[in-house]
Amino acid sequence: MKTNKSGIWLFLDNEGPCTLNDNAQENAGALAHACGLGEDIGSSFYRNMSNIDDIWGDFHKIPNDPTYSSGHTLKVVLPFFRAMGATTERLERMARENLRVVPNIKTVLAALNRDFSVWQISTSYEFFVRAFCGEVGFDFSRARCTAVDGFDAIEVSLQEELLLLNFILEAAEMPLIQYDKKTGEVAAEHQEHYDRLTQFVWEVVYKMPIGQLLRTVHPVGQAQKREAVESILRKFGAPLEKAMYVGDSQTDVQCVELLRGHGLSMMFNGKGRALQLSDIAYIGESAHAIEEVARRFAEIGREGVIRYYSSPREPDYGGLIAAINPSNFEELHALSVKKRQEFRGTQIGLLT
Repeated sequence: MKTNKSGIWLFLDNEGPCTLNDNAQENAGALAHACGLGEDIGSSFYRNMSNIDDIWGDFHKIPNDPTYSSGHTLKVVLPFFRAMGATTERLERMARENLRVVPNIKTVLAALNRDFSVWQISTSYEFFVRAFCGEVGFDFSRARCTAVDGFDAIEVSLQEELLLLNFILEAAEMPLIQYDKKTGEVAAEHQEHYDRLTQFVWEVVYKMPIGQLLRTVHPVGQAQKREAVESILRKFGAPLEKAMYVGDSQTDVQCVELLRGHGLSMMFNGKGRALQLSDIAYIGESAHAIEEVARRFAEIGREGVIRYYSSPREPDYGGLIAAINPSNFEELHALSVKKRQEFRGTQIGLLT
């Protein structure tokens, strides 16, 4: 492994800090359009599944899958992708054709790779992360992401295909399930929808041949991201105090919690609890912010970075960098969510 000149270990989420995509959501929309359901149906279906994924992962653990964690939407939707005509080759091609990178990420990664130990820790499918690494010249061996093996080998009967397609339509028409973010208690008016989604996925789909994907695909969700960071640091004997994590959303929460008070965490147009718990917020459109904060972290450490950005800074490449505290969180969150939707699109911006 190359020399880590700075002594800093930099962990980057992919979707958000490095790419504008939400690959799985985009796949759902494109596949639904191609099979005649309509892109809006696919997007609404994915949004509702992504939302219930947070409830399953953070609160109502799944008896059939005790390792379930936020971000495991990526395996839940795979049977439905097959029903809509997805193949490995098609998903790989869509990843390459639809890739949208954050401005300046290629040059920033090249610069950081010379001085830092840089890793990709991503829930995204391997199809997509490989496409990104090929585009920007990043070493895929330093990426941890969601592998999907044997996707084409599992047959879907016509009866099962119709059942899955009809459920996509049903789920897409449901309201977004509201729940208490502290307890996970589902709003009374949405309990029926919660029960229906849970029953269909974990009793009906789980028992189908295609349900094998729910058992054999192991997404790099919220818990697995933390495990990956811990494993890499442990392997190389690196302390938490030398680690920096850059993310943007719910699947990054445990990594932020891991580094809290030790290393440095930064959200790139972040939202929700991940932003609230992080040290630094960047609201803008340039990967140069990642390099600026990382180099400052290497020079003056965690506390120095927080002090430096306690007065928000507006860098010449655009945007805003600010240390997050209880008094400014609500304002920063509103600005960040607004920029997230402007920068990545409304559909992606609304995802958790």
